[in-house]
Amino acid sequence: MNTLHFKYAVEIEKTRSITQAAENLFMAQPNLSKAIKELENTLGITIFRRTSKGVIPTEQGLKFLSYAKQVLIQIDNMKAIHSPDKPQHQKIKISVPRAGYISKALSDYITGFNSLDNIEVYMRETNSIQTIADVREQNYDFGIIRFNMKHEKYFNDYLREKSLESQILWDFEMNVLFSPEHPLAQEDAVDYQELIKTSIEVAQGDNFVPYYSQSGTVIGYLSSEDDITSRKLYMFDRGSMLDALKTVKNSFMLVSPMTNEDTARYGLVQKKCAAKDNSFRDIIIYSSGHNLSEAEMKLVNRICAARNESAFGGAI
Repeated sequence: MNTLHFKYAVEIEKTRSITQAAENLFMAQPNLSKAIKELENTLGITIFRRTSKGVIPTEQGLKFLSYAKQVLIQIDNMKAIHSPDKPQHQKIKISVPRAGYISKALSDYITGFNSLDNIEVYMRETNSIQTIADVREQNYDFGIIRFNMKHEKYFNDYLREKSLESQILWDFEMNVLFSPEHPLAQEDAVDYQELIKTSIEVAQGDNFVPYYSQSGTVIGYLSSEDDITSRKLYMFDRGSMLDALKTVKNSFMLVSPMTNEDTARYGLVQKKCAAKDNSFRDIIIYSSGHNLSEAEMKLVNRICAARNESAFGGAI
């Protein structure tokens, strides 16, 4: 069995197109098709099927591809064996929500690099659905997704459908983040229903749950009462969202707990939020059978440490 054919199959899964995969692999399409056919004959299974949405894996194909990715990772690890005095090249790709504690963890992780370390880290901040696609289709090493617990069944079913495994990272309630000049900044507690009557919510524009609602529109983090008309500013960049909070004094944002040190650095304050359905979960996701490398585990440990700091050093 030619393990090079594994690479071909993984590339087809990623692109969902034999034509595009052949182009990416710098080979002729007929040769790629022939290689996949030989692989299927050797395994005795059909790996891919053609659909209106492109070339997609069969159920047996998904299982094979999961193992094939692990084989390719192990081959890369064997190729990366160096003498003790030669730095080893490492690459990590992660997809995560826009969260302060994760950004801090990455900064701490990079700060801990040895001057001889040869490493590349790719971090994409996006919504949960895109993160699932990144891990499932774009060969990201692992991801972190966030959802309201009222959507738990939807995401559990969706992860199972995509052959992804998960582990719980953090259960928490959202806090309110706003400028010290916000009218409610001096209050001991903030009620979400009262807050949205007079304030503008700065929200993530791509945070949605497909097929969950008939409207098909963005589903906000928290629910508002039917008779309350809320005002929202949808944005996609976390830095711009934080800038908006400082500029628009009657705006606010819902965030996972942050340390007081972090909020002070941004010149903002946070308060605990009283709201219906204010129960959230962050989970780590990865392909079935994937074993985190030593470098990935170090990053996960940094994320857990930053989570603990935020959980116990946040809003009053």
